[in-house]
Amino acid sequence: MQTLRGIACLLLVAFHAVGAKGTSGLHVPDDSAYREFTNLFVYIRMPLFTFLSGFVYAYRPVRAGHGLQFAGKKLRRLGVPLIVASTLLYLVRSATHDGASPLRQMWTIYVFPYYHLWFVQGLLLVFAVIVVLESLGALSTVTRFMIVLALSVAPYYYGPFERHNVLAIHEATYLLPFFLWGLGANRYRDVLQSRRALIATFLCFVVTQGLHTHFVLTHTLGPIDPDKSRSAFGLLIGMSASLCAVQLVPSGRLMGKLGTSSYPIYLYHPLFINAVHLGAGPWRAIPMVLVFVARVIVGVVGPMLMERVARQMPFGQLLLEGRAASAAKA
Repeated sequence: MQTLRGIACLLLVAFHAVGAKGTSGLHVPDDSAYREFTNLFVYIRMPLFTFLSGFVYAYRPVRAGHGLQFAGKKLRRLGVPLIVASTLLYLVRSATHDGASPLRQMWTIYVFPYYHLWFVQGLLLVFAVIVVLESLGALSTVTRFMIVLALSVAPYYYGPFERHNVLAIHEATYLLPFFLWGLGANRYRDVLQSRRALIATFLCFVVTQGLHTHFVLTHTLGPIDPDKSRSAFGLLIGMSASLCAVQLVPSGRLMGKLGTSSYPIYLYHPLFINAVHLGAGPWRAIPMVLVFVARVIVGVVGPMLMERVARQMPFGQLLLEGRAASAAKA
């Protein structure tokens, strides 16, 4: 799990190092190899993160009669760092005159999706849905699970909350099928991780990702936003890639190390990437590949150092990653 978390982190940091759009990051044109690289993994990055969240949840699911206790722990684990990271990002953007909204509108960053932190907001809503489903026994058998998974595709595909996107509910409908898929891959591993299932999902991944790769490499495309371009095609890539990765990707020490710090890296990597002003002015003489590598390294190492410092401070772990000082790594 930690290796896959590390891989997902690296893909995400690389994406933001390049830039989510042509006017950010490295300011690369649409026909750049860097843009092609980020577009190649667009249907894998966040689905893999979400799949792993569901897979890990299945190890310690909510117990009957303990829904409120479980919800409280998730609010602490996800909600506290979300508030801290949102506030810090807002303050940094305000201090650097980077288009932050006026102070009187600061409340909106906690209510509506705010940059990459939409994932944490959406995941909180996903957990709320899971608590309800578990209390109803809707995931208690493989048949019920498959029905719920199939039903989750409808809001994924149609995105009914796009215009009323409070607490990233629109993004939550994007994440839910992948979370359920990860939950099922663990809970019903005798079915979903069988040899037959592996062969089927591997063939699905080869075909769908192969077609996507061909399309990306033969067309000039702008940054692809998977949330805004939802399709059965993207769903199949994300689900098949995640299930294959769990069974086929070997453990690695370096990626595993990144994986253990995946939450701080996810929350804070943009702050460190943006602190490296290597993409403009006098730095243009530096080869872009070095700029890219520097951004990725700083985006990964910075939050890891921040995590280490936080562990030495009172309430540091609680504020940074929602853990009590004595909590073990998940």
